[in-house]
Amino acid sequence: MRIKRKVSVAASGIAGALLLASATTSYFVNEIRVGGPIDRASQQIDDLEASILPPPAYIIEPYLEASSILNHTGARAEHERRLAQFETDYDAALRQWRESTLDPALRAGLDESGTPARLFWKELHAGFLPAAAAGDEAALRASFDRLSQSYASHRASIDRLVRLAAAKKQALAAASGHSLTLALTTLAALAVILLAVVAAGFVALMRGALGPLETTSRTVSRMAAGELDAELVGIGRADEIGDLVSSIATFRDAARQQQRAAAEQRSVVAELGAALDLLGQGALTHRVGDTLPSDYRAVGRSYDQSVDQLGVAIGHVSRSAERVKTGAGEIRQASDDLSRRTEQQAASLQQTAAAMQEITVTVQETAGNAARANDVVHDTQLDAEQSGGVVQRAVEAMSGIERASAEIGDIIAVIDGIAFQTNLLALNAGVEAARAGDAGKGFAVVASEVRALAQRSADAAKDVKLKITASSQQVHAGVALVGQAGEALTRITGRIGEISALVSDITAAAEQQASGLQQVATAVAAMDGVTQQNAAMVEEATAAARSLSEEADTMAQAVARFRLAEGDDTPSAGRPAAAPVRQLTARAAATGARIAAGARAQRGNAALAEEWSAF
Repeated sequence: MRIKRKVSVAASGIAGALLLASATTSYFVNEIRVGGPIDRASQQIDDLEASILPPPAYIIEPYLEASSILNHTGARAEHERRLAQFETDYDAALRQWRESTLDPALRAGLDESGTPARLFWKELHAGFLPAAAAGDEAALRASFDRLSQSYASHRASIDRLVRLAAAKKQALAAASGHSLTLALTTLAALAVILLAVVAAGFVALMRGALGPLETTSRTVSRMAAGELDAELVGIGRADEIGDLVSSIATFRDAARQQQRAAAEQRSVVAELGAALDLLGQGALTHRVGDTLPSDYRAVGRSYDQSVDQLGVAIGHVSRSAERVKTGAGEIRQASDDLSRRTEQQAASLQQTAAAMQEITVTVQETAGNAARANDVVHDTQLDAEQSGGVVQRAVEAMSGIERASAEIGDIIAVIDGIAFQTNLLALNAGVEAARAGDAGKGFAVVASEVRALAQRSADAAKDVKLKITASSQQVHAGVALVGQAGEALTRITGRIGEISALVSDITAAAEQQASGLQQVATAVAAMDGVTQQNAAMVEEATAAARSLSEEADTMAQAVARFRLAEGDDTPSAGRPAAAPVRQLTARAAATGARIAAGARAQRGNAALAEEWSAF
């Protein structure tokens, strides 16, 4: 959607929203106005309440209660209670309306109705209720007549007040209708004014912004299609559109410059393309010179310098090709001799490596056997140490048994003493039973049995003591024997430790020998590999020398197709190239030094390094 369309839609939306707001406001104002639906419903409810509920500021109900008392209808106490409540409500209502912001005329009418009401309440308390309490019918009726006069006066005041309130209410309704009409008219006028402002703003926006923008958009589209001479409208404006048009003018000038630069670039490309075509045909004599535009003459001079340097380089290449061809022949002859010597050396090193590998395997097996023997001796030493610990624990256990036997002997001695005392007590009991005669016969039998039991306990204790004594002697002898066994195991453990140390030394020596032989074998294998690589490299160098000679011939033929300017075949003043054979000899010496250094780093033994370097 274009901006013009968007602005139109926005203006229409604003106008519609204003109309909707005005209609909605009118509807709700009409709903809540005085005399409207809501006010009428509220007034109906007020009228209904006024119709069914007696107002507290109207003494009609107190008058009815007084009539009931006069006619002796119902309980007098209940009527008096209601009268007191009605008086309280009347005073509260009168005080409320006097303190309110009621219209002064209505308040004056209310005060006017209060004068007969006060006379009514005064007569009620001073004459009517006392007469009713005394049962004086004549005084009661006379007081009721005075109450009726006060009520009639009060009612006349109330009727005037009601008519005055109705008139005030009608005046308020008329004023409310006038205010509502004025408010609705004002809202309608404001809505019309707002619509006019929106329309004027839309027209001003269309003329001052959207129209020029549309014109500028068409102009930019023409310029994008290539019409850079299209007229720009609004360059002198002092707003954003003027800034936009000025920026477009700047872009147009830049586009014109780009067109001119593109034309110059096409000319330069055509000139350089022709020169490069000649260069591709082998003509190094063509120069661009100053035929290019002024901004690109530096490129032309750079091209001419590059062609000059290329001619010099090709002249050097031509002369170098001849020297390469000569050197390649010398390299090929030297490589053939070096290949034969390298093959002989490789065969010798291969035999040496095989022998060293066999020796290394044998020494490694010996080292492995020594290590296993060391493990066996170590395990035996551990078993002997564990046996020594077991013997020590056995000695401690027998010592404990010996101490326990001594304690049991003490306990048996105590038991023997108890049996002896029991025997004496049983004997005394028998004597006392004999003194008692027939009455103590049963007790004598029990004493005899206890004495026999004590005797058997003493005999058993003696037997146990003898056996424990014999066991203690045997345990003591066992402790001595176990101690001797422990000392023997200690000596055996020491001997095994010495054997383990000797076997460990043997194992370490065997492992060191195996490691040394492994390093020697590794060095020999490395030398064998390097020699094999040298042989392969020599063969590759020979093949490369042949290929180099062929490539030199090909390069000479390729260079011959270029037509050089005069003076380009002059040799450059530089150092002479090194002879190919001397270069190969230097590389071979450097390779030998690297191999020797690698072997020394792998072995780490100074004596072996010197021997193998000499070898």
